[in-house]
Amino acid sequence: MIRRCLAALVFCALAATASAASKAPDPQTPAAAGQDNISGPVETPAQVFADAMRQSIGGPARADLGPEATVRLAEGQLIVPRDPAARLLKINDKTFPPDLLALLMTSQGLEAPGYIRFVASGYVNADSALAWTADDYLDSLRDTIEAENAEREKKGLAPREARRWIRPPHYNAEAHTLTWAALIIPKSAPRESDGEIVFYGLAFGREGYLQVAVPSSVEQADDVGSMVDAFLRGVAFRPGKTYIEYQSGDPRSPAGLAGAMGIDKLHKARDQSRFFSSDVLIPAVGALVATIGAISLFFYVQRHMRRLARRV
Repeated sequence: MIRRCLAALVFCALAATASAASKAPDPQTPAAAGQDNISGPVETPAQVFADAMRQSIGGPARADLGPEATVRLAEGQLIVPRDPAARLLKINDKTFPPDLLALLMTSQGLEAPGYIRFVASGYVNADSALAWTADDYLDSLRDTIEAENAEREKKGLAPREARRWIRPPHYNAEAHTLTWAALIIPKSAPRESDGEIVFYGLAFGREGYLQVAVPSSVEQADDVGSMVDAFLRGVAFRPGKTYIEYQSGDPRSPAGLAGAMGIDKLHKARDQSRFFSSDVLIPAVGALVATIGAISLFFYVQRHMRRLARRV
């Protein structure tokens, strides 16, 4: 059923984009990391799709994710292995990471594919995620985005900012998984703007982490979040590769948790950055005005009482 559903959706996408190039993904998306050179005979969209469906694995079933892990797919999910996935992306003029393991798809097909990759960074102390708040993460992400703006401006690109969380970072200490999605848009965008997002899910192992990244939109965030959650619940690292099997002396990630999240450095949120936001400043000013008013009224009453006492 899932393959027939995807057949209709993805084939339409292939037919629509075979003659016209689709828009390249934004630099913030995982698909913009690089692209392999795939040579060989020219294939038609129908041939590429048919081959991808023939080699795909649909849920509920278990699929290999390289030498590190496997995943038990949920009903309605489909894994397209690396080689057919690469050809499928190429014929749709979409780029892909060199270390792509597979594509994760649901009934939305190529409209919201999940890019699955394993990052052999070394062990990441994922439990340190519990020491940081959503404000800490957001403040740290904003600093990273701001540092990138200088290079963007040199390239004639609009400076961006991290406006808010679509899903604040959530760490599952039992499963050693982390999910999040932030709204990162041009600084010039109106205050209530929505836009494209990337929904991330990480599963940490002994030698690095498995990442699924889904370029999507704010409107689709709930559905994509459910897709990522279901995928992570099915991930199982192979014996000897699990997070809890880390041993002293194993290689560790020099960038740590921050690097896994694409953040330069994690730090506690600056109080002043939150204080001068309208959500905090307006109530604070109101409280200050009320306090000054109460003090003024107290002294007025005291002065009035003294005058009455002198008259008596």
